[in-house]
Amino acid sequence: MEPMTSGVRILVVDDDPDLRDLIGMRLSAAGYVVALAASGEEALASFVAERPRVVITDLRMDGMDGHALFERLHALAPSLPVIILTAHGTIPDAVAATQRGVFGFLTKPFDGKELLARVADAVALSPPLALNEESADWQAGIVSASPAMDELLRQARRIAAHHDPLLVIGPRGVGKEAIARVVHAAGPRAKKPFVALRCSALGADAHPEVMLAEALQAASGGTLFLDGIGELPADIQVRLLPLVREAGIFGEKQNPAAKRLDVRIIAAATHSLEPDVRAGNFRSDLYYSLGQSSLAVPPLDERREDIPLLVAEFTRRWLAKSAGIGRGFAPGAVAHLYEAPWPGNVRQLRSIVDQALGQTVTPLVPASLVRRLMREENEREMETFDDARRSFEYRYLIDLLTATSGNVARAARIAGRNRTEFYKLLARHHIEPAAFK
Repeated sequence: MEPMTSGVRILVVDDDPDLRDLIGMRLSAAGYVVALAASGEEALASFVAERPRVVITDLRMDGMDGHALFERLHALAPSLPVIILTAHGTIPDAVAATQRGVFGFLTKPFDGKELLARVADAVALSPPLALNEESADWQAGIVSASPAMDELLRQARRIAAHHDPLLVIGPRGVGKEAIARVVHAAGPRAKKPFVALRCSALGADAHPEVMLAEALQAASGGTLFLDGIGELPADIQVRLLPLVREAGIFGEKQNPAAKRLDVRIIAAATHSLEPDVRAGNFRSDLYYSLGQSSLAVPPLDERREDIPLLVAEFTRRWLAKSAGIGRGFAPGAVAHLYEAPWPGNVRQLRSIVDQALGQTVTPLVPASLVRRLMREENEREMETFDDARRSFEYRYLIDLLTATSGNVARAARIAGRNRTEFYKLLARHHIEPAAFK
């Protein structure tokens, strides 16, 4: 059997080359794969390239010190264990860092066995993305090289073992259903059905309870994915609540009612539902039942390093089912895709790739064709003026009532409207000021 350390990547950061090499040799001898960095800046670049499971860093370094490095790493990957090396005089600093979320610290000079024991503890809390060292089938639908997606996948794998409802939040086109499928595939329900239901269809159907019951039956033993949960009308939210509650207790209380709903519910929304709850547009009891666990999917603009990989993957899929001329993208075309804004996220990128491959008359898609398609696509992605105004009004009113704790007189004065006009605005958006008190 391979040792638990085999293939586990550790990043060691220290501006003392002798100590850095010594730690590296001890970890390598224990079977770890070690990357070395002489500064915080070098460590950040190495972190993106190496994607380690644990980082060991000195506290006092020129330039970016251990504190600053931890803050940067924590922003990229909140669950990444970071171990800080400290001299005797800086123990209070290290203790303070531990309180902010650092995994732990070691006082120099330290014992080699203590180092290995602390690293082993950190590794145990930072599982590999693959279910074992050879297989990562559960995340096969995700193409990524970004630390942000690494972090999301680690969170998804931890959550996958549970039965509780899950709320996935992210802008449209970002891949929320793909993440829901990852959670399903990584958990004990992987061999059972995954059923996706659009909440807009529930809202438009004459008999939504029948559609919901059919979806639950189809997903029995598996996962029911409810996309666009924030769009549900109030009357359907009421009907959904008891089903979410019963599904959520399965696995904890093995009673007949729970067994009847042996389904994990994963819901998705394009934005945080808390403002809608405060405004009275989304039931708080349903929100808290769904939000026992949550995942936030980063937009494509925040993980641009994934764009070339996604372009290559979408090209491969297109070629597998098409007989067009296009065989790939010219370097200039890929560069344009990398720099372009992506309001429609991954879904929009795939649309552009498919269109470009289908329309090109040359083996390599030129940058000129990509630019034209991007202009046309962005025009379609833009909201109408009325939609944009309604969206702005709603968010403005929510922020205003939050800041004034629901005091309509103060809110109206800040908005430059009399109370009658302000109440009409609130009524237009179905916002209840009492919800903010």
